[in-house]
Amino acid sequence: MYRAFYGFKENPFNLTPDPDFLFMSRAHEEAYTHLEYAIIEHKGFVVITGEIGAGKTTLVNYLLRKVDRDVEFALVNQTSVNSDELMRMICQEYHLKVDGLDKIERMNRFQEFLIKRFVEGKRVALIIDEAQNLAKDTLEEIRMLSNLELEKQHLLQIILLGQPELRRKLHQRGLEQLTQRITVHWHLNALSEKETSEYILHRLKVAGSANPNIFDEEAVRTIYEHSRGIPRLINILCDASLVHGYADELPVINRDVVELVVSMRELGFHRDDGETEQIAETVNETVVNRGASGALDHTLERLEKRIDLVEEHLLTWAAKANAGRSQFQKTDERIDSVIKILSDMNRKFGEYCTIVADREKQMRPGDGNIEKKDQEGKFLLRDHKILVALITVSLLAGLISFVYLLFPDNGIFDFSSKFLYKISGN
Repeated sequence: MYRAFYGFKENPFNLTPDPDFLFMSRAHEEAYTHLEYAIIEHKGFVVITGEIGAGKTTLVNYLLRKVDRDVEFALVNQTSVNSDELMRMICQEYHLKVDGLDKIERMNRFQEFLIKRFVEGKRVALIIDEAQNLAKDTLEEIRMLSNLELEKQHLLQIILLGQPELRRKLHQRGLEQLTQRITVHWHLNALSEKETSEYILHRLKVAGSANPNIFDEEAVRTIYEHSRGIPRLINILCDASLVHGYADELPVINRDVVELVVSMRELGFHRDDGETEQIAETVNETVVNRGASGALDHTLERLEKRIDLVEEHLLTWAAKANAGRSQFQKTDERIDSVIKILSDMNRKFGEYCTIVADREKQMRPGDGNIEKKDQEGKFLLRDHKILVALITVSLLAGLISFVYLLFPDNGIFDFSSKFLYKISGN
């Protein structure tokens, strides 16, 4: 929508996890280092946690792109399931046929698969996203998978990704054995204010922008205040601000635009006590202090302008549609006239052919003066050829005249198609 206006090759603030747009903050670099270390060193259990939208999935997608091809990955992100359903999903991700097998048979099939990969010199890694939704018994089932070892060698590496609740869940009573098996645990923190600015500039550059100053310093500071450095919230605020900037033809996004976006959208932001509340319920006091009524008046004025513009476009389209219908109607009427003229010419030509046939019968040999009849026949043949030539020339001239004089807007192809359609219909 706004790509051409701001010179982007693609949208810079999409919400889908795209490794091409990954910004390596200090926290992301350290988290990636831990993930890479766990894969290279064959560590059994890895846990990566972070706030919603902190970039965990994007980081893992980046890992999948960079890691050695000798590692076979499976990614499971449907975690609101029981242990039996999860095991079935894991086997399906590794393309194992387990239909009709019971729990023990599925586990044996999975172990055979792991041993086969180990013999082939390949490693197997399982990534479970949104792991905070896993039930306690399902987590215990995952721990049982980590018992699949061979000569002190882990046959399966497990990476759990989740929100901060996952850390609390792993410390529940009864999951001590699982917790003890975790060799790498890293929490992905939010971006700092400086990193938020660098994050925005990074995504603008990757999207193809030649202008690094689309968001001024006050706008970036405001975005950080409301997003608290959470990449997904940064994306939402920046994308909505660019939409508003495009609508108002603003080359630079300032603080007022961001505040207006915040006041109009239901986005979560963090209070000092760490809890989350909705802006729709409690608007930031800074917006009110700066004159929410003025922002509202400005918003209403812009909405009125957009409604007028939409109305103008609708009226234009309606006028063009009516003009098109009128033109088509005139074209049909003119084609009907041409068909009528051709029909009359065809009828007269038929009548003339009948007269010629009668005259030829009258001039058959043995009916009297042969020389006279022969002379009349020659005259008749000559008149016949002249008439055919005149009809042909008249027909061509008529068609050309109708196409280039009567139908200048439609052109020869439009007229020809309509004409042939009418002829076939008749």
